[in-house]
Amino acid sequence: MVVAVGVAVLLLATFAWWEARTVRRGRQPLVDPRLAHTSGYAAGLGIGLVYFIGFTGIWLVFALFFQTGLGYSPLRSGLAVTPFALGVAASAVLAGRLVPRLGRWLTVFGLAAVTVGLAAAALVLRHVGGDAAAWAAAGPLLVGGLGGGMVTSPNITLTLESVPVRMAGVAGGALQTAQRIGSAIGTATLAGVFYAVLASTGRDYPAAVSVALLCASGVMLLALLLAVVELVRRRSRGEQPAPTPHPEHHLHHI
Repeated sequence: MVVAVGVAVLLLATFAWWEARTVRRGRQPLVDPRLAHTSGYAAGLGIGLVYFIGFTGIWLVFALFFQTGLGYSPLRSGLAVTPFALGVAASAVLAGRLVPRLGRWLTVFGLAAVTVGLAAAALVLRHVGGDAAAWAAAGPLLVGGLGGGMVTSPNITLTLESVPVRMAGVAGGALQTAQRIGSAIGTATLAGVFYAVLASTGRDYPAAVSVALLCASGVMLLALLLAVVELVRRRSRGEQPAPTPHPEHHLHHI
C-alpha cells in the first residue's frame, strides 16, 4: 500500500513537471499548470476531491451494513438511505439559485450539514439495530442530504467561474477527474475500514458502520476546512461571485 502510494505521488509529480515543461516550450498541454493560479480553481478542485472521498464510499458501507449485518433486502436497504437522496433533491433546487448571492458560504453550510449528518448517523446506528435502524438514521441522513445538495453543483460553479474560456474544457475535465479519483479512493478506504473493524471486533456490524461513517465525517470536516480557508481568502481579497446575467439582458442583445 505504501509503495503504491509512493509510486502514485512520483508519477503525479512527473506528470506535473512534464506539463509545465510543455507550456514553457509553447505547446498545448493536456492539463494547463496555469490553472493552479486561477482564482478559486485549486481550492475548488481540492474540495471536490476530498468531498467525493467521504461521499461515495458511504453507500457501499450502508449496503454492507443493512444487507449483511441486519439482513435487509436490497430494496429495503436502498429505501433506508433514500432520505439522503430526498434531501439532496430538495436543497439542490434552491442551491443553484443561491450561488450568486451566497458564493462559497453555500458550500461551507452544506459541508457542515453533511459532516453533522454523517456523525449523527454513526452514533445512531451504533446503538439502534434491527428494523428500527433505518427509521432512526432517517433524520441524520436527511440533514446530510440537505447539505449535500449545496456542495457538488455549487462547488463546480464556484471552481470554474474565474477560469478563462480557452481553458474551460480542460478545467472542467480535470475537476471531474478529481471527483472520480476521490470516489475510487473513498470506496476502497471506507470499505477497508468497515471490514477492518468487523474483523477486529468479532463481526460487530454496528461498530463497523459507526467507525466507517465517523471516518467519512472526518473527511467531510477536512473538505469543510478547505472551504472555510477559501472563503477567508476570497473575503480578504474582496472577491465576489460572478453575477448571473438576467435573461432580459440577453434579449437586449438579440
